[in-house]
This record gives sequence, C-alpha cells and structure tokens, in this order.
Amino acid sequence: MVASLRFLAVRVGDLVAVEGPLGPPNDWWVGQVIHAEGGARCNANSLFQIACIDSGVIRTVNADAVIDILSSRETTDSGTLQTTHNHPHQHQGSGQGHQQSDRHGASTQQRRF
Repeated sequence: MVASLRFLAVRVGDLVAVEGPLGPPNDWWVGQVIHAEGGARCNANSLFQIACIDSGVIRTVNADAVIDILSSRETTDSGTLQTTHNHPHQHQGSGQGHQQSDRHGASTQQRRF
C-alpha cells in the first residue's frame, strides 16, 4: 500500500521509474520530472510531465504511474545550472590606451593610429 503512494513524494527534478502501458514488471521506463500538477481540491500530485532519458520525449502521465523515485533532486546537484557572475578583473583598465581583460586576466591592448 505504501509503495503505491510513492508518487506523493515526487518533486520536479527527480529521476523516476514510470509504469508503461503494459504494466510492471516488464514494461517501465526512466525519466526526469520536469513539471508536477496538483489536484483541484488539494496540492497532491496528480499529473507529471516527464522527459524520457532514452528518447528525450516529454510525456504527460498520471502521478500513480510513477513506480519509484530513483534519484531525488536533493542528492543530485551536479547537473544544475549556476548563475553567472562577474569577476572584478573583467572590467579593469590601466589608464593607458584601451585595455581589455579576458575572464582569465590576460590583457590585450588596442592601439589607435
């Protein structure tokens, strides 16, 4: 009974096993949850949009088709995008001519003739 309610713990970003149309144990696939939709009367999961890791196809499935959570988003941070940041050396100038620094600190000088 408790295993059948596993879908209630699913969150966006989780890697999940999903029951195929023929049912387990032989028909299942793996995907990453990209959207979760709650019900009309409560916020419990009712529908998921899941990207299949084999084909990349995005499928909309009933929440109870999720068999298990294979990897939770809290434990997999390696694929997250980082926000951009500026290094102080990117905007340095020496006062002579027009110098530009690249992001590693190397300078190039533009000359005017």
